[in-house]
Amino acid sequence: MLKKVLPIASVFVLGFGLITTACGQKPKDFKQEYKPIYDYYVLGESFEQEVETKFHNALAKKQNEIIYIDQTMQQNKNLDFFTQSNLQEISLRKQNQNVSSNYELLSQREKDALNNDLNKITKNSKLEETILDSMKPEINFYSSILDFKNVDQKWFDGLSYDFNNIDFGYLNFDKENKNYIANVNLGLVFTYQYTDINKNIIKNNYHEDIVITISNQNDIIENLKFTTSELRENLIKNKFEWAWFDAYDLRVNDYARLFNLSNSDFENLFKFDKFEKSLLSYIYEHNTNLSKPTQSYNFAFKDENRFKHFKSIDKISNFDPRQNKYGSNELILDDTVSTTNTNNINLFKTIFSQLITDDQIVLENKFVKGNQDIYAYLSKEYKTWVSNFQSNVNEELNINSDSLVNFGEVTLNNFCLYFDEFNYYHPISPISYYVGISANNFNDSYLNGESEMVKNKIVLPDQDPIFKAIYLNTMSALQIFQESYGTSKTTWKSLSDNQQLISLKSSNILQSRAATTNDKSISDVNAQLSLLNNKSSTYSAESDRQSFLNKTNSSSFHFQFNNSEELQNIPIIEMNNNQLIFKKFKEGSSNLSVDFNLSFLNLSFVIKSEKFYWFERTLIESI
Repeated sequence: MLKKVLPIASVFVLGFGLITTACGQKPKDFKQEYKPIYDYYVLGESFEQEVETKFHNALAKKQNEIIYIDQTMQQNKNLDFFTQSNLQEISLRKQNQNVSSNYELLSQREKDALNNDLNKITKNSKLEETILDSMKPEINFYSSILDFKNVDQKWFDGLSYDFNNIDFGYLNFDKENKNYIANVNLGLVFTYQYTDINKNIIKNNYHEDIVITISNQNDIIENLKFTTSELRENLIKNKFEWAWFDAYDLRVNDYARLFNLSNSDFENLFKFDKFEKSLLSYIYEHNTNLSKPTQSYNFAFKDENRFKHFKSIDKISNFDPRQNKYGSNELILDDTVSTTNTNNINLFKTIFSQLITDDQIVLENKFVKGNQDIYAYLSKEYKTWVSNFQSNVNEELNINSDSLVNFGEVTLNNFCLYFDEFNYYHPISPISYYVGISANNFNDSYLNGESEMVKNKIVLPDQDPIFKAIYLNTMSALQIFQESYGTSKTTWKSLSDNQQLISLKSSNILQSRAATTNDKSISDVNAQLSLLNNKSSTYSAESDRQSFLNKTNSSSFHFQFNNSEELQNIPIIEMNNNQLIFKKFKEGSSNLSVDFNLSFLNLSFVIKSEKFYWFERTLIESI
């Protein structure tokens, strides 16, 4: 449970520079240390996503050169393993031998031949070169986590093959046994590494299953290439019904879920026979190779388990790891009576104090109870986030949709070539295609073929289903945050009041520290507030963080105390019983900021009240 994790934020005493006590005691020397742990976490997470996306896209681009072997390739590459006689022999062994792994069917000579053939094929496809070239523009951005102690170490650790679930299939489909089709199923693995904040190496790998088809029939190869190349790009462009999913289609009653969809949201959709018929009709309509009368096979699904997984590629968001403070919106808190300051303070209290939902607001043309502070803030900002996202989709796919909130990819399962005469299903390498997710696509201009001018129609927040989705997502996430962290109603009316910024109900959040406990830095506190594990040598997220993200339907979460002006001038924070107290800045004066990112609230509250810094101020108190 989160409340069992959060107390570890309480064991920290933070200090930098010199602190003079109120009694005039001799200044105490504090270890000056600051490590931007969350910055490294974000970089590492972003790097993993970037590398795996580059690998996936490169494989999708090059897969037809890897997964299909015809007679010409066999001869030109002088392949030893991928031959008709060898694959036929292995298939017979599979039928007659009982082994725990199909890899055991192979002799050592065959294992070596398989590796050699795969290396020839992947080298010829220039898959590695494609991946490395696509990453070149990104290397400088990630330089801080690619700084290895050993100069010979590189971020890319090579391609390899996973034979744990290897499988073989073979079919002769004419009377003379001359025409054949065979398959070898295996995993393609891309291994890479980077460093954490302490220069410890984080090793990762990205795995994709592939099915290699070997045949001496060119028409089979050409038909298969259509499914593994044309479908991916074109189904969404051609408005294929099963590439455009709406909240209604997904049975997502709560729009908050649209930004963090899981496989379970899609699994039942593809079990309908209507999907299979629609996809097959599309293939037969667009693939001219299927018109040959001599063909003895058809495309088919082996069973109703037609869906493998959904992957979100991009979605409406306001969190950008490439921007300063991740693109957070800076909001000033001071002691003025201005409307702006009042609004900012109310928003701060709403997040860190009490989430009131008694205000009357309008969502999608209906009066409902809600929170006016969140509603007002999102109303001003959300158009920018929506515009940026939909522009990205347009740039990626040349689609001018105005209803999309999420852009992803669906991968199919058990799609095969079926040879009716032999009742034989030949597996096809997993095929995937782009899909769009919307809050309400009934009036989507792209789907309805409307002009560009009509597409740019102005929709007010209270009418917009996308705004409703953003609002509901934010409110749901905030409610879970406040329940998990135990926020309590704030009593201060202005920053000049000598009251704690944030009150927490749980006495376990901040605990008295034993005298023997090692002092900790502000870095440790910030890491724990963001549910990051800083006990070991890495900053990997604990399971509770992922659980929290899943519950809040979010993909990022950040909560820390920082300096709003420069990273080097770090605030000094001290622990006293159940209080987290601000003392001073390491050098000179500056402004403290409370940085918070959850759902669509990516905010940096900057405290610019001189009175706030006159005395020691309690940032968090557990009451």
